Amino acid sequence: MSDLSGVSERDAAFGLTLETTPHYYGCGRRGRAGAEPGVVLQLVVGDERFNIEARRGKTDELFISLRETFGRAPIKPMRTVEAGGFEFISIGPSRWHAISRGPDRDERHALLREAIHDLATMVEIAHGFIVFRLTGPMVTEVLIKHVRVDLDPEVFSPGACVTTELHGMTVQLRRTCDGDAYECAVARSYGGSLFHALTCAADPYGLLVLPAGDV
Repeated sequence: MSDLSGVSERDAAFGLTLETTPHYYGCGRRGRAGAEPGVVLQLVVGDERFNIEARRGKTDELFISLRETFGRAPIKPMRTVEAGGFEFISIGPSRWHAISRGPDRDERHALLREAIHDLATMVEIAHGFIVFRLTGPMVTEVLIKHVRVDLDPEVFSPGACVTTELHGMTVQLRRTCDGDAYECAVARSYGGSLFHALTCAADPYGLLVLPAGDV
């Protein structure tokens, strides 16, 4: 049975009661037996994701405004920047996803809207994505089976992000800024396919699928 326990009261009030634990998501150990799993996978729930696109000719002004508000701006392409409680993920020229997790979101969201003002468009898109977080010593071995990305730690360093193909799907792959995990985000309708691809690739190393949670 699907679990809707992670749906916020605000979303429920607007009828946005999406499944936080889809039917295909099975928890527990699988694959090779061993003392420690080589890969740990978790479905991320409860985050909020905004698509931000700078208006034509306003990118530099947007950087200045974000820096003044949050102390940093997502200037570098293909990087994640943490600022003001957000993770700004570069997804293309003058385009970012801003991820918001944890407490005190309403206050920081208001600051972001004020900083953006008329310099960019901002749309909430969390309902359209499924996100899986992967950790463990064999994570890169799992990912290189599917992606055409150099995951050498010196190249795909903490904070790196890229939009790439994974098992025929367009996936946003990023390494967290602390370097401890990788996250794969995909359109919600492809969530089952991505889960299947990742778990099958991880089985030979021993896989632990954790209950869905807010990271």
